[in-house]
Amino acid sequence: MGHLADRIYAHSPVWAQQLAINVYGWYRARRRLGPVFERTWRAYVDRESWAADRMNEFVEGQLRQQVQRAYREVPHYRKAFRDHGLTEEQLERFSSRDLLKLPLLDRQTLRTNAEALLTEQAAKSPPEVFSTSGTTGTPARIYWDTETHQHNIAVREARSLRWAGVSYRDPRATIGLRRIVPKAHSQPPFWRYNRWESQVYLSAFHISPTNVPDYVQALNRFRPVYLEGFATACYFLASCIAERGLTPHRPRAIITGSEALRPEMRTVVESVFHSRAYEEYGAVENCTLATECERGSLHVHQDFGYLELIRPDGKPAGPGEIGEVVGTGFANRNQIFIRYRLGDLAMWDQNPCLCGRSTLPTLRAVVGRLEDTVVLADGRRMAYLDFLFKQLPGIVEGQVIQEELDRFVVNVLPSGSYSQADEEEIRQRAAQRLGPEIKLEIRKLSTIPREPNGKLRLVISRVADKPATGFVSYDGGEKT
Repeated sequence: MGHLADRIYAHSPVWAQQLAINVYGWYRARRRLGPVFERTWRAYVDRESWAADRMNEFVEGQLRQQVQRAYREVPHYRKAFRDHGLTEEQLERFSSRDLLKLPLLDRQTLRTNAEALLTEQAAKSPPEVFSTSGTTGTPARIYWDTETHQHNIAVREARSLRWAGVSYRDPRATIGLRRIVPKAHSQPPFWRYNRWESQVYLSAFHISPTNVPDYVQALNRFRPVYLEGFATACYFLASCIAERGLTPHRPRAIITGSEALRPEMRTVVESVFHSRAYEEYGAVENCTLATECERGSLHVHQDFGYLELIRPDGKPAGPGEIGEVVGTGFANRNQIFIRYRLGDLAMWDQNPCLCGRSTLPTLRAVVGRLEDTVVLADGRRMAYLDFLFKQLPGIVEGQVIQEELDRFVVNVLPSGSYSQADEEEIRQRAAQRLGPEIKLEIRKLSTIPREPNGKLRLVISRVADKPATGFVSYDGGEKT
């Protein structure tokens, strides 16, 4: 929805917001499900039983086709490949062994010129835009057409949901990142219902010990087959339920994503909901996807996107070595990602999974996706504060530092178009989501300091005593 529609929604009564949710839900259901979805999820299920040679041949073919398409149809890659001494003739024989000859694609290129990754045909009429989570402080524009969207839902249907014993068509509860309850401090209900997909959408902004009875009431009323959401969102919801001694509906499965599900978080979530939790690793760029099987291993789906783990010297990381996650996506044929640096670190598992899916390699660990959360005076916690900077061309990078419960410092790296209006917009967004009582200092910097590993931390909290209750999170985009 556009800014005007968002403002209208924010000032509408609940019944009007509910009507808008259902209209939008109808649109999203038509976009997500269709012939591409049907044939694609079945193909992913079929490939699970393929022999290793057949799977390898398929993956190599997908990789070669996507690299060739990038060279022929995207001027950015054509120039980059030529600058690295690669010709079209060489690409005709391309294999995964040749990936190290290709340049890496960094997030800054995507942030400043996402359109450069579009094919020449797609650039004439760009598909719908999605935004990344901005865990590096620099949200980016991702373009999906309907076929790409259905493909992305299909692989999750086949490899994430079905492995958990559920389906996308089952009733579900989503702890999502859309602003369904716009204000920082609101009255219940803290959910809206999408009838077209039998989806109860729970606000990620208002989970707290005070508000959690409304969430439990919604779960018990709609009885979703599965619960999906950010790992910390599910964890904080479960923590609040346990603190209040409430009894929630038991979903068949809980599927978490976007953050690592730490063992202590999994224990709380599974004990409160009496349900198995399954972890998913992926991103809106859809360069790669890994999902947890019934044996607890995180399998990488190389037939969806080719995942590399790269050491600091540029060579592939071996089993047991930590490497930077680099992905080449196959599903999006309009905006192409070749060797895209996701900004995460991971490690290959040295042991085969007992589930028998030997053609789908496993990750032992994913690190680098855990951000600090800020703690608010009313017991809520908030992560993924990139909403402060989204769609502000005057901001190149941003960082939030919590000094005290009600005092924050925002570091910004301004662009040439930066103005006082950008500062006013940041202050307004902070007041709306964090609360009007906070004190906010905005600092313009020539560079924002990095961590020792070279990454930018979007959120730094110096509030030591953090109760494990209450959660608020916002991301202007949506993964699926």
